[in-house]
Amino acid sequence: MEKKILNLFLFNNKLKFNEIQKLLKIRSNKLAYHLKNLVKKQILIKKQNNYQISEAFEYLIPYISDKQAVLPVILIHIGNNKKALLYNRQKRPYKNYLSLPGGRFLIKESIQQATKRIMKQKFNLSAKLKKINSISLEQVKKSDKTIHSFLLIFVRAEPEKKQQIKLTNIKNNKSKIIPSDYKLLTTNLDSEIKIKTINSKLREFMK
Repeated sequence: MEKKILNLFLFNNKLKFNEIQKLLKIRSNKLAYHLKNLVKKQILIKKQNNYQISEAFEYLIPYISDKQAVLPVILIHIGNNKKALLYNRQKRPYKNYLSLPGGRFLIKESIQQATKRIMKQKFNLSAKLKKINSISLEQVKKSDKTIHSFLLIFVRAEPEKKQQIKLTNIKNNKSKIIPSDYKLLTTNLDSEIKIKTINSKLREFMK
């Protein structure tokens, strides 16, 4: 029910109690319970007789949907054309495969910042972005059904200082490496693209 309430704020900056009740066709005591919870969590705030999403949780708006969305991730290559830093993945999908370092972007991060954070947090390596190699859409299928979809931003990084890094031979470990990672390592290492960061300022048009 809380998700249904939040979904109303995709199309409305602010709503009164009776407006929410009318739109959802819900009993007033049940609605009051869920609104109280959302206010307690500081997801919604109440100003006079209106409810609206708090500024701290404004980031939730693009994620309020019943549709399954593509997940953008960054994959980081450190090494050369023959060897790369790979690790044994412990999460599904691709559990127990060799994987490129990578992860999700945080909202406030640039590609450069994400590269630096992931390498430091996961591998305790100080690294900097060297170039962006490619962007690919990966669709993971099982029994002819797409169960995962990832937007892969493949980048190359280099250590900021001399560090002892164990590299894995790419060709000799083909069967152990995540298939999409192997394809990127063998076909996209020499490519380079540009991705601009567009900083937009939100101007709210109130109802």
